[in-house]
Amino acid sequence: MNFFNPIIIAEIICLIAALFFLLKDKISFWKINIAYLVIALSTEARGAYLALLHHHNLGLYNTFLLFEITFISYGMYYCLKKYMDPRPIIFSGLGICFIIFAIFTFKNGIHAYNDIFNDNTVNVMSVIFVLYCLYYYYKLLNDEETLDLKHHPEFWWVNGVLFYYFGSTATNLTYDLFKIKVFEHIPLRLFIYYITNAILYSNWIYSYICRAKQRKLQS
Repeated sequence: MNFFNPIIIAEIICLIAALFFLLKDKISFWKINIAYLVIALSTEARGAYLALLHHHNLGLYNTFLLFEITFISYGMYYCLKKYMDPRPIIFSGLGICFIIFAIFTFKNGIHAYNDIFNDNTVNVMSVIFVLYCLYYYYKLLNDEETLDLKHHPEFWWVNGVLFYYFGSTATNLTYDLFKIKVFEHIPLRLFIYYITNAILYSNWIYSYICRAKQRKLQS
């Protein structure tokens, strides 16, 4: 198995940081970050192992989409609920994503899509998550409470989500432009995917540090 995969390395570092900074947190959202990272790392490691054996691994990533949709939606709910009741827009987004996923599964069969990636669900959920993040920024800018964003954990968590899914959306929509290779063997599209993952996990790690400091000040 290629444990030198940059995504696996980033997920391991992020998981270690989450365990160190969030394990004693009493708020469920922050502790669920740990569970999600375990699932994400297990999926990535399993996918790398299957690829090493030259077996299809897209079915594994298709299944992981359900966890991804649910967790990011829950995270956005947690971050938005300070400013509004986000349930209508969160449940609407979940409904759209799950319907598209169900159509894909019905069309390709529960076992028949091992070599077909669910691009439609990924593209739609990415656009929805970007809109959630932009709406969060709008609410944050109109908040009468003065916040030190440099130490605000929810801001940095959402910031990671925005950069990751905006980058993913832009790359997917301009797929043909990123077929060239960098460093002689890495497709530019894959290189950008590595970068967006690094941005996501580095922002999340910093949000965990901020949350630990916040928790310490509140105790």
